[in-house]
Amino acid sequence: MTMTTSTQRPDASRRRRKGTIRAGLPTLALAFLVPAGAVPSGAQANPDRVPRILEQDSTLNNLVDPPGYETGRLGKLGRVRTSGYGPGSMILIPGLGFGGDVFEPLTERWSERFTLHAVTLPGFGGTPAPPSPPSGTSFGEQTWTDGALTGLERLMEREGLDDVVVVGHWLTGTQLALRLAAAHPDRVSAVVLLAGSARWTSPDPSVPVEIPLENRVARVDRGLAPKWFRTVTRETWDDNNFLPQDYAANPVLGLRHWREAARPPLHVWVRYLCEFFAQDVTLDLDGLEVPTLLLHPGLEGAYVEPGANYLGAYTRRSWGRVAEDHPMIRARTIPDTRVILWADRPDAVAEAVKAFLDESSQG
Repeated sequence: MTMTTSTQRPDASRRRRKGTIRAGLPTLALAFLVPAGAVPSGAQANPDRVPRILEQDSTLNNLVDPPGYETGRLGKLGRVRTSGYGPGSMILIPGLGFGGDVFEPLTERWSERFTLHAVTLPGFGGTPAPPSPPSGTSFGEQTWTDGALTGLERLMEREGLDDVVVVGHWLTGTQLALRLAAAHPDRVSAVVLLAGSARWTSPDPSVPVEIPLENRVARVDRGLAPKWFRTVTRETWDDNNFLPQDYAANPVLGLRHWREAARPPLHVWVRYLCEFFAQDVTLDLDGLEVPTLLLHPGLEGAYVEPGANYLGAYTRRSWGRVAEDHPMIRARTIPDTRVILWADRPDAVAEAVKAFLDESSQG
């Protein structure tokens, strides 16, 4: 992708400007998601926030496959890495940006109890993404997310997995884990959500958490996707997406995970993220019949620009009262952690999961 640098002059097709940000969802895009009239004052320019690059390139189309991109097959997982030798079965689904290898600190600790299947969603970890759907397909169709769900179901069938524990991480890993459990309560024994995020939610408390699904979908299809993500440059994406300190409190680990998340092609990130914005997994939880552990990151000491605690919005506010009221969900916090909780405190995460599974198995 060609990007404007400080030594280049933008031509008429390129627009370079500075603006404020809600990481993972720039403030320009915020207006497309929240109900009309509900755009908070925090979306206005704030002198306390660091200006971010908001460059667009009208010659780009991140909603289709780049020229020459070799696609995979819809319904097939990117990769499955099997490890461990324990009698139990576990499927681990990473969040957006990551391959199954991100779970290694945990799989090493669970290898005696489980045979572990760490999956990589197609398009991440160097694997090919499915073909982009035809132009005009709604992001509410969840084309790639449903394709990954089909791949997970085929994995369960192929390996004969019953009584399986499903671990879902962060964005999209959460949705896949919960939907798999809701669809197969006879084969899934428990769900573990690591930094789980139910849906897009504004960090501004004046913006409602509950947005009708049809409104979410329409605002992505008509606004967010064509008016922002379609022409966003890689430079703008990296400047506005999640930061190293969002992934881990340890700066070295945070940087390593940021590099991994920044590697996938831009159109892959765009499609999965737009599908995440165009869903609300809380609407599917009436069918959740298995014990579920929701582990929140502590987020202590995380730098937050005024009015922009986006990590808290993704990992806590997005659940509304569901995490408190649903009889099958138990929530707790692992202190001194960020989105990849086990990067900083693998033992604490492993012990919390063990305690939960031990208690759940006793009925």
